[in-house]
Amino acid sequence: MSPPRSHPPTPSPGPASGRCSRATEPASRSASPRSSPAPPAPSPCRSSQVRFFETLIGRGNEPLWRLLSKIAALYTLEPIFTIIFVINMTIIWEQVMARLRSQIFRRILIQKMLFFDRHKVGELTGLLTSDLGSLKSIVSDNISRDRGLRALSEIIGTLCILFTLSTELAPVLGLLMVSVSVLVAIFKRSTVPTFKSYGILQARISDCASETFSAIRTVRSFGGEKRQISLFDNLASAYQISGTKLGVLKSANESLTRVVVYVSLMALYILGGRKVNAGKLSVGTMVSFIGYTFTLTFAVQGAVNTLSDLRATLASVERINSVLSAKDIDDSLAYGLAKELDGKELDDSNGVYENGSVKKHFMSELKSSSSCSNLAWSGDIHLKEVHFSYPLRSDVEILNGLDLTIECGKVTALVGPSGAGKSTVVQLLARYYEPTQGSITVAGEDIRVFDKREWSRVVSLVNQDPVLFSVSVGENIAYGLPDDVVSKDEIIKAAKAANAHEFIISLPQGYDTLVGERGSLLSGGQRQRIAIARALLKNAPILILDEATSALDATSERLVQEALKHLMEGRTSLVIAHRLSTVQNAHRIAVCAEGRITELGTHGELVAKGGSYASLVGTQRLAFE
Repeated sequence: MSPPRSHPPTPSPGPASGRCSRATEPASRSASPRSSPAPPAPSPCRSSQVRFFETLIGRGNEPLWRLLSKIAALYTLEPIFTIIFVINMTIIWEQVMARLRSQIFRRILIQKMLFFDRHKVGELTGLLTSDLGSLKSIVSDNISRDRGLRALSEIIGTLCILFTLSTELAPVLGLLMVSVSVLVAIFKRSTVPTFKSYGILQARISDCASETFSAIRTVRSFGGEKRQISLFDNLASAYQISGTKLGVLKSANESLTRVVVYVSLMALYILGGRKVNAGKLSVGTMVSFIGYTFTLTFAVQGAVNTLSDLRATLASVERINSVLSAKDIDDSLAYGLAKELDGKELDDSNGVYENGSVKKHFMSELKSSSSCSNLAWSGDIHLKEVHFSYPLRSDVEILNGLDLTIECGKVTALVGPSGAGKSTVVQLLARYYEPTQGSITVAGEDIRVFDKREWSRVVSLVNQDPVLFSVSVGENIAYGLPDDVVSKDEIIKAAKAANAHEFIISLPQGYDTLVGERGSLLSGGQRQRIAIARALLKNAPILILDEATSALDATSERLVQEALKHLMEGRTSLVIAHRLSTVQNAHRIAVCAEGRITELGTHGELVAKGGSYASLVGTQRLAFE
């Protein structure tokens, strides 16, 4: 006998009768053994979708034009807000990058010479170009695409919707997220060394290219093209291998992420299908869940790509941080530079200093700039028991108790064989380095009581191969002085005193002629005379000439020597020379050997003494009277 069929109760009157009828119908059916399980209550998200499609096909209560107006408004606002967001993020990030680039450049400039001895030029320029470029790229690639913050917001929003649709399928989502997180962690551990190697090789390639191009004349003269090509090809090959390895790791990570996503989808199909068959989940909810899961999949993939980009960026950040956190900051130089840039005694608003400060006790002992200038014009320079070893060769002592007095307003010559320590004395007087032991004083004051910016104003250095910058002749002469205090007439006056005016006005644009990289468009004698004009215009009381005429021909040397006479008048001058003919008229000549002064006197006195200076004179076969 078939069981009796139950009938639904008669709906009560009133506006809610329809809803009551629908609500009680599943309950009455459940009384029958043959009745199917009750379907789950529709979720808010599904109800919204149902109302949307009902309106779209004309069965809803809302007019179609009103629905389409809302959609059109959303479609219009979304690109507008996207443009506003991207533009604002771009402006902010460009400001951040400009400030960061400026801070890194400043930070590099205030390092001790040891820092520049340790790092190659390509490595340092790479920090300002490729490394900072990678920081910029990750932002520009992620603010205008379905990556970065947008992917993260989509993940969060989609997860909220999916959990609202069905908390019973949450384990599938958990499996997806945990698996992706594990893959990202593995990828991070495996790729950081590769990213570092990739960046280092990139810097080496840049360094090799810049070194080759800057020394192109040497390369040509020695036929070194083949060697440089081989060196560059080896670096390029290593760079290719590193890049390929990096690409394989990135693609493997992306592919494994897709596998995890697909496995999660398969688990979703199986688990969701069973729940639909069991009546615990409606077909519509299942379809919506799958659709949103695909949205989640694309968002997760975008986030994974962003994290992959972050790995490369973190390698660049580590290289940048190695500079910003360097322990080789020159406190004396940094302090003087801060006063000029900020107009204050000490300000770290530009991030120049380590840990926001320099050695306050040391800085409190510094003398004023006027004191530095007065002492330099009026006092002798004394190198007292100076010992020195270069930081990268600390086991080799270059100066061994050197003692020398450079008299104020007079010319002192320093001669001796190669490797005796003459150029090291120049570097100590210029304060590129500080003595390991002993002291250097001016008028009895240790020069370390002046910040290096102040000291650089009282010292002019003219090298054997002076460096000119890739600007005009006039700008090179005025280099080192504020633009607002240098007039064109002063530049011309200095050029005339240096015997440089005649050749300068013969140039195509005169004083506005560009000199090329390192002055490559000028001859050696012309570069030397511009360097002398620069020193004349600077008008520093202390002058150092390091082999200033040794590489010149007879005509150029005569012109330069005449210019040097003007330059040395009334100044405390130290002349380093191998050609003894250029120093025979010096007030005093010091002979340096094995890191100390072995002889001291005038040319005549030293020749009469018959010591090492007389031997040098005889070796060069000079005919002095």
